[in-house]
Amino acid sequence: MKKIISSVFAVLIVVSCGREIVDSQMIDKFNYVNKSNDDISILSYHQGKKTKHDVFKDKTYSQQLDNNFGSVDDIIFYADSVKIIYGNSKYKTWKSTDENIRNIILRFDNYTKIAEKENYNEYQFIFTTQDAGLTQPCNGNCN
Repeated sequence: MKKIISSVFAVLIVVSCGREIVDSQMIDKFNYVNKSNDDISILSYHQGKKTKHDVFKDKTYSQQLDNNFGSVDDIIFYADSVKIIYGNSKYKTWKSTDENIRNIILRFDNYTKIAEKENYNEYQFIFTTQDAGLTQPCNGNCN
């Protein structure tokens, strides 16, 4: 009987090895606020996959990242590059290597922390009319 109990205990220890126990979620929320004069589309490119995120004029688009288990595929700042389209007529492209305070890929450098609680942080990036002024015309092909 002692052998059986010892064996069961040993098996439970081996099975539980390598498994991480998570007591609570760690959430980061990212808000993209459109204070420009145009609707905005953000095309993010991550390892060849293109994802579109729309941020309408005077609206906020939000993404939430579960730091324990969340997928990073559609998270804007994990992109290799982004193309921000203003009013379907002009655009600005950012790469992860572009060091600029308006580059939305550089998340902690260029975002403002607006909330901090236990296991939760919230950040914000505001698109302004000045951002739209730094663009190039699409010439009929914004996508």
